[in-house]
Amino acid sequence: MRRILLGGFVLTLCAGPTPLLAQPPTSSPPPARAAKLGKPVAVSENAPPTAAVVPSAWPADPDVTPAGLFRHTPAPARPAFVPPATPVPLGTPVPVRVQPPMQPPTAPSPSPGSPGANPPSTSPPATNPPKVTESRDPSGRIPDGHYYVPYVPTVLPEPHACPEPCLDDPLYAPRLPFFDRLPGLGRNWISAELLLWWNRSMPIPALITTSSPQFNGIVGRGDTQVLLGGSFGDTFHAGGRVGGGHWFGINECRGFDWRLFWLSPSQGTYTAVSMPNTVLARPFFNVNPTILVPNVGFGPSAEVIAGPGVAVGHVTVSTMHTAWGADVNYRRYLCGDACARLDGLAGFRFLDVREELRITETFNRIPGSDFSIGIPALAGTITDHFRTTNQFYGGQIGVAGTLQRGRWSLDGRVTVAFGTVFQTAEINGGQNLIFPDGSTQTVPGGLLAVPGANIGRWTQSRFAVLPELTVNLGYDVTSRLKVFLGYNLIGLSSVIRAGDVINPNIDAARVPNLLPPGTAMAMFPAQPAPTLNTSGYFLQGINFGLVYRW
Repeated sequence: MRRILLGGFVLTLCAGPTPLLAQPPTSSPPPARAAKLGKPVAVSENAPPTAAVVPSAWPADPDVTPAGLFRHTPAPARPAFVPPATPVPLGTPVPVRVQPPMQPPTAPSPSPGSPGANPPSTSPPATNPPKVTESRDPSGRIPDGHYYVPYVPTVLPEPHACPEPCLDDPLYAPRLPFFDRLPGLGRNWISAELLLWWNRSMPIPALITTSSPQFNGIVGRGDTQVLLGGSFGDTFHAGGRVGGGHWFGINECRGFDWRLFWLSPSQGTYTAVSMPNTVLARPFFNVNPTILVPNVGFGPSAEVIAGPGVAVGHVTVSTMHTAWGADVNYRRYLCGDACARLDGLAGFRFLDVREELRITETFNRIPGSDFSIGIPALAGTITDHFRTTNQFYGGQIGVAGTLQRGRWSLDGRVTVAFGTVFQTAEINGGQNLIFPDGSTQTVPGGLLAVPGANIGRWTQSRFAVLPELTVNLGYDVTSRLKVFLGYNLIGLSSVIRAGDVINPNIDAARVPNLLPPGTAMAMFPAQPAPTLNTSGYFLQGINFGLVYRW
């Protein structure tokens, strides 16, 4: 019995400890088994290199499910650059290893040194000239030297598709990248113009006459001639206009533009000086039949400024005219192609037209002259002043088009505005007289501007239409700068002119110092009444300018 127990103990010692003592020492414990719920097996840092990617390197355990991208096959080898066996001189192309095509999964190959592994290749390097092979990416992501602009379809309906700008001019080139990165650039423009315009002349009644002494310059009698009447005033203006605009998108379908113009004042002057043996007079129509003073009866009459044996003197008539305006519009592409387009306009329009007319007479009596003729004073200055203002405000619609052929372009613009014009007339006058007793007198009122009648400020408003036509012929100096020459026409249907304010129908009894005191009685209603007659008006002329886009 003791021999049996001793033999079993010896066998136990020989069978158990021997495998443990045969294992190599390690710093980490053996991999622990996971539970049977499918947890992965922890891999030691000192595990074999292929164990991390090839689960078959470890003993298979039916209770553990391998985790990873490659469960049953080894990871495919990555393509690597193979240096040449001999040095390659500079400038010689280096072979590029071709990426192998994807192969179906195969069984893992035995590791080097294991039974069944193929011996390493000992074939000598190729002696043929190196060959460069391009690797093609089937996804098309490898650049091939060409830049493709993605096509973005428009969301507008077909009739409103915006064409690309006409680029048949070789000066047109892509914008600099620096400017393309700035917001809003490439869609702006600004223009400047020199204007040489003319306006419609001012209509005026007969203001100055001359005749033989016996006819006193009265219109319709004897040899009386009208020296100034009809149309008067310098109609030429020099001015300027600036404008600009912006497109809201790169397709240039929607945007806005604005313009502002002004004209320098044009002035006209006429001076008549008394001549020997002639009369210099200012005609009017006397509406007061009660006046029984010689040379001032009912009907056509005149105030004598100078004449033989009466006085010497002169009369000056001066005018001034100025205008300025502005408009702002929303622009919308309507139709066109690569080299022509038509835009619709809708916006606001303003126009300001001002005129002045001043009549100034100066006289000096000849000693011993008849004081019943002309103003009963030794000397004096009499002034009549008329001033009008027209301000138009209205909505505007129209079209603007461009036709581009190479560097040349033809631009047209037609608009019409509907609105209200506010009209104002200011009438004033005065007299500075020296009497025989040496006294001086300054009184309001001249001859045509009469106190208590038409002197004052008068206003009215009228509906008006303002059309405009512009045609420009342009030449592209560069892709951004264009110069042009054009014609412009602006009209206004209702304008009150300074000459239209003058009312020649006068109650002579109301004119200061025209008649001897107590010789007449003023009539009612008071005359002259203010007249606010309206007429048409236009501006036209040529313009030189340039436009710059960025």
